[in-house]
Amino acid sequence: MNIKKLLAAILLISTSACFADDKPLDYWDEEIRLFGISSAKHNIDSSAQKSGNKKIPAFAYDLSDKVNGDFSVTYTPSLGENAARFGFMTQLWGNYFELNDNFSLSFQMKVSDKNASNEWKVSILDSKNRVATTTLKGANTKGKWQAFSISLKGFKMPTSFDMNSIKLVQFEAGKFSENAVIKFDKIAFTGEGKFLGISDKPLKQRMDEVEATNQKRINASMEQHARKAPFPLLTAFALMYLNKDLDKANEIALKGFEAAATADHWGLFQNTMIIRMYYYFSSTAGKFKGRMSEEAEKKLLDVLWERTYEKNDIHWARQSTWYLDGSENHDLNAKTSSLVSSRIFMNEPDYQDRIYPDYGFGGGYFYGHSGYLGQNPGDRTKSSGGRANLKDGKEYTAKDHYHAWLKYFKTYFPERARHGFFVENYAPGYSKHTWNMIDLARSFGGDESLSSLIDDFADLYWAAWVQAAPGGILGGPKTRHHSKATDWDSNARMISVKLGSKGNNHVWGYWNELSSYKLPKVVWKMALDREGMQRFVYKSRGIGEEVNKLPRPPGTERSLVIEPNSRFLKYVYVTPQYTLGTQMDYPLAAHSHLSTAGRWHGMTVAADAKARIVPVGIGVEPTNPVVISNKVGKITMELMYKTSQHENTFIFQRTENYLLIDPDWFPLKNLQSKQGVYVGNAWDSVKEDAGWIFFKKGDVYAGIRPVVRDVDFEKAKMEKIRPGNSSFMRPHFDATVKMNEHSYAWNEDKSIILLNNDFTPVIIQSGDKALFGSFASFMQSVKNARLELYNTVVHEFDELVYTPPGKDAPEMIFNAGNMEIPRIGGEYINYEYPMTFDSPYIKSNYGSGVISVNYGGESMNLNFNK
Repeated sequence: MNIKKLLAAILLISTSACFADDKPLDYWDEEIRLFGISSAKHNIDSSAQKSGNKKIPAFAYDLSDKVNGDFSVTYTPSLGENAARFGFMTQLWGNYFELNDNFSLSFQMKVSDKNASNEWKVSILDSKNRVATTTLKGANTKGKWQAFSISLKGFKMPTSFDMNSIKLVQFEAGKFSENAVIKFDKIAFTGEGKFLGISDKPLKQRMDEVEATNQKRINASMEQHARKAPFPLLTAFALMYLNKDLDKANEIALKGFEAAATADHWGLFQNTMIIRMYYYFSSTAGKFKGRMSEEAEKKLLDVLWERTYEKNDIHWARQSTWYLDGSENHDLNAKTSSLVSSRIFMNEPDYQDRIYPDYGFGGGYFYGHSGYLGQNPGDRTKSSGGRANLKDGKEYTAKDHYHAWLKYFKTYFPERARHGFFVENYAPGYSKHTWNMIDLARSFGGDESLSSLIDDFADLYWAAWVQAAPGGILGGPKTRHHSKATDWDSNARMISVKLGSKGNNHVWGYWNELSSYKLPKVVWKMALDREGMQRFVYKSRGIGEEVNKLPRPPGTERSLVIEPNSRFLKYVYVTPQYTLGTQMDYPLAAHSHLSTAGRWHGMTVAADAKARIVPVGIGVEPTNPVVISNKVGKITMELMYKTSQHENTFIFQRTENYLLIDPDWFPLKNLQSKQGVYVGNAWDSVKEDAGWIFFKKGDVYAGIRPVVRDVDFEKAKMEKIRPGNSSFMRPHFDATVKMNEHSYAWNEDKSIILLNNDFTPVIIQSGDKALFGSFASFMQSVKNARLELYNTVVHEFDELVYTPPGKDAPEMIFNAGNMEIPRIGGEYINYEYPMTFDSPYIKSNYGSGVISVNYGGESMNLNFNK
């Protein structure tokens, strides 16, 4: 090593030591967007996936082969078109580093291509596209990771070159072989005792950059909405926010208010949008006064009153927070709108003395029609509410309503923290709506203690979410995950904005970009330091069970009546590279229509969101055909399962034996579908052996085994023992039966395993290189594991017994014939688990409302009993 390289290495080591307590971390949503390719006529930032919408196949993450953090970035030249240049931007938002010639460009690189050139041209460009160049020698690392440090002094640059605005680094290396792979990790500018991360960044740097780029990211989204948005009111909002074309903005707003007056009063956009327009642009309370016309402001108030005054019933605010109208997000839409609109009207002279109708009918005003209300309903509005008589004869104004709803929500959030969040558990689509409503109360509820309470609740929610989301891909049980096994996740999109990404929820995400809520440091660490979190089990209690009593309480005909002490145990096995999870339901629990909707169980892989294993229904009648040969209809996630899980072993079986209680407007339905297991086509390798189907993605492994008796074999065997025997067990029959190794088929593209018997129990066994050494060793260990199927009394209603591979793995007993509770290690599953949250990083005794969150030297103690 020459003296220059030696000094650079010493500098890199000393710099890294300075950050021992704040190690550089990768961020899944940002890092790959820095990288790009181009022809020799262009620069690489012309094709980098800056928006996140444009995918460049040449770049990917490698969670297995890295030198720092959770992953490296892999460049595969053969997947790039006309790629004469490749490289990375230093920033996505133009907040460039302050540099001088005492700094060096440092990075780790691994080149796997024996024919690759050993000398590469390196260019750096400033914000004015002025170019400085040098030569990187020893570039072909021959398949080994190597640290490089290029001093900025060594670049040939024009005198006008601005070191304080270096925007990208690009390489020209000639031709690569067809199978060439180049990997980058720990890219930074280093010097003067500083480590300025480009790929992997110290946490303080990341958090500072979020603050520094926040307004740029908001403006970028608002510019997009100002050009075109699905709802005119969002276009008007964006124009007013940017202070552009205000005459046009007010004209659009007036038309938007007119449309909102007759739109569905339970719509998830209008109320929150109108309220935010008031608090941003009104003459009385607006953050930016003077941008909304007097005519538009008057119309805003008229329409908001019309949309809220009937649903805003003070008598409903005095009922249980566990009465949910319609669905959970619609419930919050109505109730947070009632809180904040009451605050608006109590301070508006033309409205503050108005008397609300306060019918006292119950929940669900205008949620469809209310059905038969009985003879002689008097002057009651038949299109509204339930069948209760809660009216107390008093008259109430907006101020009275505001304080009633304020008290309601100060009960609502502690109750959810004590018992396990929402019925719509991390719903991929609906969560963005739920949090839109919650943020409305936080930002415009007018009460500091409520805002502080919601901040604590959000801290808890995101700490729990990131636990089970390596690489930003949420694993574990989810509800209302409809129709697609690989559906996108609005939670990931919401949190990505808080971690520094561009807003990408479009019409549904503008509020999140504007919200002042900030993630606590401990959540940042949990989100980005997956290697540090290692592997663990996360158990939690959840809500969704209905009160098992009919008739329903008066006024709840439009509502769910939730039993907060639900006997649902959520279970997720989490590793840095994959998750496996389920919700285990007490067999005699009474489900609400939401707790059974779009239930997701299974396995996710952080390396690729499309590599997952999910139980699914196939071909719902009569809309879609049931399986015809190996062609399948629409996927449905609406089936229910009995499940059992211990660490990296998951057993499920479709069940129709459960109790469901619905509101009067929601019909009981019996979905006719076939049972399948979605596996997708993103796996590196798929092998079938001895009744198992094995999968490999990087260093992550999985095995699927439908467990069903070989009916023909067993019938022939019994016929020999006792010709013409009955279907009942006899003492001289064998205790166990032979299992069928051909109990499934594939669909056309081999993305779905189709079970021959819809009620076959299925084992999903997961693993990885760290546990098993190799894919071959994993397959052999799984095949060698004890797996038996026991006769009971009635043939073909059998009991599965499985002892997973691995040291001290417990015996798992799963009765496939009835509702018996599964046993693990000789113990029945305890659905009334004594902790609301239980992992190495989040702890809370059930119902206590006291939660501790600890990771990476950071702690957060939350108390919802204050």
